[in-house]
Amino acid sequence: MTIQEIQNRLQQLSFDPKVLERYNEHHRYYHTLDHVLYLLDVLEKKNVQSDDELFLTTIFHDAVYDPKSNTNEDDSAVLFKREAAKSKLNDTSVKNIEQMILDTKHHKASSDKSKLFIEADLNIFNEDDAMLFEYEKQIFKEFQFVDYKQYKEKRIAVLEHFNTNGKLNSLISFVKNVQPKIALFPGSFNPFHKGHYNVLKKAERIFDKVIIAFGKNPDKTIRTWDVPKTIQNRQLTEYEGLLTDFVETFDYDIVVIRGLRNSTDFQYEQNQYRYIQELKPTIKIVSVFCDKEFEHISSSGIRTLEKYNKHQNYLLD
Repeated sequence: MTIQEIQNRLQQLSFDPKVLERYNEHHRYYHTLDHVLYLLDVLEKKNVQSDDELFLTTIFHDAVYDPKSNTNEDDSAVLFKREAAKSKLNDTSVKNIEQMILDTKHHKASSDKSKLFIEADLNIFNEDDAMLFEYEKQIFKEFQFVDYKQYKEKRIAVLEHFNTNGKLNSLISFVKNVQPKIALFPGSFNPFHKGHYNVLKKAERIFDKVIIAFGKNPDKTIRTWDVPKTIQNRQLTEYEGLLTDFVETFDYDIVVIRGLRNSTDFQYEQNQYRYIQELKPTIKIVSVFCDKEFEHISSSGIRTLEKYNKHQNYLLD
């Protein structure tokens, strides 16, 4: 089924197709429209793709998704009921779909149809290793706000829970032994602006995860700006003192990212690098230039523009 076909079917059932836009949220890597399409394909193979209740459960079961929340299923069910009130769906179907959405919280079926959907939702565990490893990378990205050591421990526990008949042995072994490439992006970030974000996105094409570290620099203004919503799904931390000391607090390999705007920044960072090398010779540093359109943006410049209310275009949402 294509996205257009899904939109058409939603309209036929008197539901707003805009619900699909929720699956494009920036913090989603697995729970995306691809996941919806995958589920519909699994249901089609079971010859139940024409069932409207299963179709709407597929669309709405992850419509509200925040990996930091414990109420995603409850909130998705509430959203569905609100949208269903505008539709021509009968009360019995509304109750059935609401319950199937809630059942996905603990993957415990309350009916035969719910069991069918839960099996489809967990069918990813029946795929080959290549698809399982890709799935794991996507889940890792969704939970990148969690420290790697904590994520690894809890993720293995989850997978072992679903490891019936040893079908997930390879995936569990992968999680136990893989060493993701993790970087640290430190700065005073007062505020964290579009130029910083440009560097971050480039770094994330190189590394599996980038931790954003807000440093307290005694030579700079104390940070007064809120953390933009756009980056709140990353692991955020604070530190004060020397960067080299902070890097040593991590008990796994980490690479430091330094953002560069122009040749002036390069000269400054080159000088700083010499000090860092002397303090911690083993430190690994990768310098990333921002794109040309961002090279003039600085936090100090934004703070100055704020006084004249001309700063908004440089900030992240």
